[in-house]
Parts: sequence; C-alpha cells; structure tokens
Amino acid sequence: MSTKIPHSMRHPSWIITIMAVITLGLTLAAAYWQFQRADYKRTLEAQFIAMQAEGVVNLNNAVDLVSGLEFRRVIATGKFDASRRMVLDNRIRRGQAGYEVLVPLTLVDSNDIVLVNLGWIPRGREFGQIPKIAMPDSVVSVSGTAVKPGLGALELSENVIAGDIWQNLDLKRYRSLYSLDVLDYVIQGDAVEGVTNIFERTWSSRSFGILKHLSYAGQWALFSFLTLFLYIYYGFIKQNETQ
Repeated sequence: MSTKIPHSMRHPSWIITIMAVITLGLTLAAAYWQFQRADYKRTLEAQFIAMQAEGVVNLNNAVDLVSGLEFRRVIATGKFDASRRMVLDNRIRRGQAGYEVLVPLTLVDSNDIVLVNLGWIPRGREFGQIPKIAMPDSVVSVSGTAVKPGLGALELSENVIAGDIWQNLDLKRYRSLYSLDVLDYVIQGDAVEGVTNIFERTWSSRSFGILKHLSYAGQWALFSFLTLFLYIYYGFIKQNETQ
C-alpha cells in the first residue's frame, strides 16, 4: 500500500514579494497622504466659513495686520500704484488661459501697503498682450477677502517671465524688486472702486479641492487593493492550481 506525498505549496519568489510589499507600501502611503490633505482642506474650509461669518474688518482702522486676517472679509481705502503691478500668468478658467492682475494699495492715513487682486482677464492673441486697464489716481475703496499667498492660484515660486508678468507670486521677491513692504495678505477683490469691470471676480479656489484629494486617495487605495489581489492570485492561487 503506497502513501501519496502531497506537493509542497508554491509561493512567489522573494524578489516578487519585495516588489509587491514596496508597491503596496507606496500606494497606501500615497492614499493616506491624500486623505490627510483632504482633512487639512476641510479644516481650511471650516475656517473660511467661520471667518466669512465674522464682521467685516476695516484695514484703515487700528487692527492687527499681521495675524488673524486670513479669510476675513475686509474693506480698505487708499491709493493704487499701477506702476508696481504684478500680472500672474497662466491662470486657467473654463479651459481658457488668462491673467490675474495685482496692484499695491497704500492705505489712507497709514504706511501700510496691501496687494489687491483685481481679478481675472483672458489672455490676448499674443503672449504678454494685456488689455488696457484704467486705474484711478484718486483715493478708492476696495472690498474683498484677505488670503495668504500659497492658496489656489497664488503659488510660491522664484520665476518671473518678463516685465511685470510673473509666473507665480513670491512676496519676498516682490518686496525686494519694488522696495515695498507689503502685508503678508492679498485682498481678493469683490468690488474695486474706479477700476474697469473687465475683470472676473469669482474665486473658484475657495472650494479648496477636497473632492479632488478624496478622488486621488480612492485611486491610490484601489491600486493598493489590485497589488495585493494580483500578488495573492498569481503568487499562490494560480501557481498551486497548476500542480
């Protein structure tokens, strides 16, 4: 009477196992990072909603212009200096390239200077062709939301393309170039007295991109699942079916 010796169970090679572990670790880390970014953006969104519900801050009054202004509704009265404007290039809206124009505003009865984002305008047929913008010489009023560079379209960078056209906003470089000690905030203008209405002033960056991060997290989680599934199926199940 003979005894049947069972076949030993096959398993993937160490190289395949190491590659699978590394891939699984990287995709899970990427998914976790995207979930963290989504949580961070939720915090920002909650802060934005809370700050928008607060009363409007008049920057011409004796207020703390260093902290506590982000996402607050603000008003300011002062004079523009169009000679020191900044034009941010490659701002895409509805698939169309355009510019955002920022101009320094010197507050009345104060030495404080704040950059005001006048809004978005579409790019002309030729690069660097900016529509003529009529800027008032008199004292004007501005209302909008105070934001810090680094949110949405205001990315930090060292790049300047040409003249007053910048690829990104870098306050440190701007201060050095124009010798202006501007505040750390930028007013995203909703209403700018005396400035032409060719600007579009809907600020889509206030959505904070939470759904985008959740979508990316889901994709990375799916890649993790597929990596684990393929490793188990082809490394164990498929190999042992052929014995």
